[in-house]
Amino acid sequence: MGKPWPDGFGLAVPRGLMEAVLSKKLWKETDRELIKRCLDGDQPAWDALIHRYKRLVYHFPNGARLNPEDCDEVFQETFVAIYKQLEKLLEVDDLSRWIATVAQRITWRAANKRRNQNDYEVPQEYDVADPDEITPKCLEIKLQQSIVRQSLGLLNTRCRKLLYLLFYEHDSSDYHKISEQAGIPHGSIGPTRKRCLLKFKELLKKRGIHEKNVSEWL
Repeated sequence: MGKPWPDGFGLAVPRGLMEAVLSKKLWKETDRELIKRCLDGDQPAWDALIHRYKRLVYHFPNGARLNPEDCDEVFQETFVAIYKQLEKLLEVDDLSRWIATVAQRITWRAANKRRNQNDYEVPQEYDVADPDEITPKCLEIKLQQSIVRQSLGLLNTRCRKLLYLLFYEHDSSDYHKISEQAGIPHGSIGPTRKRCLLKFKELLKKRGIHEKNVSEWL
């Protein structure tokens, strides 16, 4: 792969990338397709890979209650590790799990460094001698939440906005506020919600999440 971190191939995600990526084919490509593009030096593919997994990576240092600087350091170190292993990652079946495991280990090391500071209390799941002892359930929850949010991002703008308002910002029964913010007539919210959920559940099914578990991960 040459230099550990090549010039012009970095971690800064351009402003507005989220909206741009979500509306392009690049966001819909598989992890393996993105990795192949990254190996060819494709910066947009690298930006898309960062955007796809940055929330998952930050889950771990945020969960360990590290300060913002340490959280950013975990993020940087995790994606440097990803870059260095790009060729090997072509053979990895579950990239999200691989990334989560790396981020978890790096977070554990960062938490261990902060352990003796008076202003830092190590959360129980990180107060262990070995990162392998961190509960698998914690890792699984973060993985599933990441998949749900990625799948939500693959929906069209109308569905994505409606489901976000329904599940993340409002009581699902408050159709008046949802109608106002989503720009959807009050009487159309129910049928639109049904169609959007069907599309959403199909996307989740392809990623191994059964629809009965959707509410658990939202």
